Amino acid sequence: MIVFNLICSKCEYEFEGWFDNSSAFESQKNRKLINCPNCESSKIKKTLVAPNVGKKSNSKKTTNKKTIASNINKIKKIVEENFDYVGDQFTEEAKKIKYGEKEDRPIYGEATIEQTKELIDEDISITPLPFHSSKKNN
Repeated sequence: MIVFNLICSKCEYEFEGWFDNSSAFESQKNRKLINCPNCESSKIKKTLVAPNVGKKSNSKKTTNKKTIASNINKIKKIVEENFDYVGDQFTEEAKKIKYGEKEDRPIYGEATIEQTKELIDEDISITPLPFHSSKKNN
């Protein structure tokens, strides 16, 4: 799965979308299946995916830590209910899925920095999750 930051061309509302890959995003966009949650427009485009990109100095931004924590908990629940936890076998499973050795399915688990670089070098899309799995055994 890959997460894209999206923006509505009509009302400039920013939101995220989760897709299997870039082609899935383009296909859904072309078929007008992606709609703005604010105004329902299907005129959507991808935005920069950089963590520390600043906004204009005159824009209002309020950050509520409880809201952020709540959103992380919601993401965690979605991932843990819908993805297969593969633990420290994440790198191997991701490669097997990419190369057709295993059925394509959403997975999550742990990977070292070296393993992460290896996946990126092999053009395997990954997204760091903002939480630790409750399924991880210590």
